[in-house]
Amino acid sequence: MKKIKKKLPIGTQNFEVLKQYNEFYLDKTRQILEIIMLNRYSFLSRPRRFGKSLTLSVMKNIFLGKKDLFKDLYIYDKWNFEAHPVITLSLAGYSKEDDLAMYIKNQGQIFYNDNQIKKFYDFEQLNLGEIIENISNETNMQVVCLIDEYDKPILSHLNNLDKAEEIRNFFSAFYALIKDNDRHIRFFFITGLTKLMKMNIFSSLNNLEDISFDEDTSDLMGYTQKEVEDNFSEELQEIAQKCNKEYDQFLKEVKNEYNGYNFGSRNLLYNPWDINNLIKKRKIKSYWADSGIPGAINDYIKASPVDIQRIIDSVREDTLKIKEMHIRVNNLVNLRPEVLFFNAGYLTVKEETSSYYKLKFPNNETEKVVMDYFLDLTLNKKFDIDNWEKVSDKIVSGILNKDQQCIQQGVEELIYDVLADIPYDWANKNPEGWLKSMIGVAIRMNNIYFISENQNIIGRTDMHIPKDDCVYVLEFKANAKATDAINQIEEKFEQVYKKFFKEIVKIGINWTRKEGKKSVEVIVK
Repeated sequence: MKKIKKKLPIGTQNFEVLKQYNEFYLDKTRQILEIIMLNRYSFLSRPRRFGKSLTLSVMKNIFLGKKDLFKDLYIYDKWNFEAHPVITLSLAGYSKEDDLAMYIKNQGQIFYNDNQIKKFYDFEQLNLGEIIENISNETNMQVVCLIDEYDKPILSHLNNLDKAEEIRNFFSAFYALIKDNDRHIRFFFITGLTKLMKMNIFSSLNNLEDISFDEDTSDLMGYTQKEVEDNFSEELQEIAQKCNKEYDQFLKEVKNEYNGYNFGSRNLLYNPWDINNLIKKRKIKSYWADSGIPGAINDYIKASPVDIQRIIDSVREDTLKIKEMHIRVNNLVNLRPEVLFFNAGYLTVKEETSSYYKLKFPNNETEKVVMDYFLDLTLNKKFDIDNWEKVSDKIVSGILNKDQQCIQQGVEELIYDVLADIPYDWANKNPEGWLKSMIGVAIRMNNIYFISENQNIIGRTDMHIPKDDCVYVLEFKANAKATDAINQIEEKFEQVYKKFFKEIVKIGINWTRKEGKKSVEVIVK
């Protein structure tokens, strides 16, 4: 039987339950205390599985005065644990089939002195400001209000803007009187996936501070590299030994797979879901990615799958930039997919300037899930990941080894075997672009860095792969000749590449579409 050093809280969102069953909690009460002491009104956005719900549960128990739960934690002897009435509302479980008002009435709860004393359906008016005033007057105490996943109802209706606007108007009335009840509020904390700038809560509460990218509290949720090594070194060493790997090598693999989230600090973060599952299940696997793209985002992006390819190419080319003002969701109309991907955790900040953020994939896991998602959308789920990986290995091996026959076999297998279930007329509109896209996907699956559509003053190369002092330049043709591709490289681009690389490997690939006959031609020069 496997020896598990720690009882990991896989999916536990209730702090009392976590403590009751002696599950591991990585102490974040220092950061929580800082927020409580410095900010009365705070908003925090984080991707799913980062611990938003558990953090709110910790806050709830702090304000209910349950000091015994915090023994051996940072906050234990630094806070007075005075009991306050606490309002909690989680919208995480909302689905677009739910009646929103009824859902809130059932989910909204008020706790005081370790007891649930009321639910929202006990109030005549479904207005948060009035509820806060009522509870404060009834208990003669200021109220703590904790709202989780506030934006879920609107995000669930991104494909129905009329419904989304209806819900936004509903929340405008729901939050309307909060500002007028400031004297009744001790602490107000709200979480979500995005910051919907036109939500009434952000305009009414002009003192609601967005701490999503504050450096001092950037590690409120998530694990730093130091926290992982300090708390899980024994378990990680055991897993490394099981995998027959040196510990340092294994740590590097774990870091490449899971680390990389940037929320305003130099300390990049792990998603706790990945690390907790890694320690419990003793192997590197795509744990966070296995739960898939959130349904609301999936429904929205299905309408424009080509944008996913643009995002992937832009990240590879290190050109995916977005203005700071656009990183938040200002307008539900013409919403940019990279904004949703960023807020959902599939992209993170690589570089920040005074005018824009440069975005990247946080790690191998997120890049792979976006790649798989692109294939899902593009090929309508008619693909076998194992076959893709085999073809990827063959094509990449052929390119790096300058093996003309190997590249040709790989491309033929890609078109005629891996993509055999795709309707024959699928690539009719732009066969050359389709060929480049599919080969590009295959190369990406091997974690090979390449640049597509690289432009100089006289045109664009289709793709090039820089590797040390060598560059592999690929040009694609359809219903033409591979020699045409080679000639294009030599005539338009070779002299430019000679300025930067000692060796230039020219690869021309042509696909002539013929019924019942494989017709792929490759020249390596």
